[in-house]
Amino acid sequence: MKIFRNILVKFILIIAYLSAVAQAESVINKEHQAVVETAYNYFNGLANANQELIAKALDMDFGHAKIVSLDEETGKETIKIYTFKEFATFFKKPNDTWTAKILSVDIVGDTMAMVKMDFDTPKNNYIDYLVMYKREQGWRIISKTFSATKK
Repeated sequence: MKIFRNILVKFILIIAYLSAVAQAESVINKEHQAVVETAYNYFNGLANANQELIAKALDMDFGHAKIVSLDEETGKETIKIYTFKEFATFFKKPNDTWTAKILSVDIVGDTMAMVKMDFDTPKNNYIDYLVMYKREQGWRIISKTFSATKK
C-alpha cells in the first residue's frame, strides 16, 4: 500500500509539473507571437507607407529612433534622435521590393522585448534593433536603431 501511495504521489507531482510547464509555454508563445506581429506591423507599415500600421507598431508618444549619419560640413559621425512622429513622416510612398525577416526575439518577463530584424531594400541592407514594451495598447516599439550596408 505504501509503495502504491508513493507512486501515486510522484505521478500527481509529475502531472502538476507538466501542466505548469505547458501553461507557461502557452503564455510565452502568446507574447512571442504578439512581439513578432508588432515587428512585422512596423516593417509592413514602413514598406507600404501605411501610417496606420506604423502607429500600431511604434509608441508615437514616447518612442524614438536613433540614426547615425555623417555631418556633411565636418565629416564627423553624429547620432540624430527623431521622435517616432517625425520618423514616420519619412515614409511617404510604398516600396514593394522590400523584404524583412526576424533574426532573433528576446522577451524579458512579459513586459519588455528586443527584436533583431534583417530589413532588405534594393539599395541597402539594414539590421534593425527594436526595443519594445508592453503598454496598455499592447506591444509597442519604444526605441529603434539600425546599421545600414550599401549594396
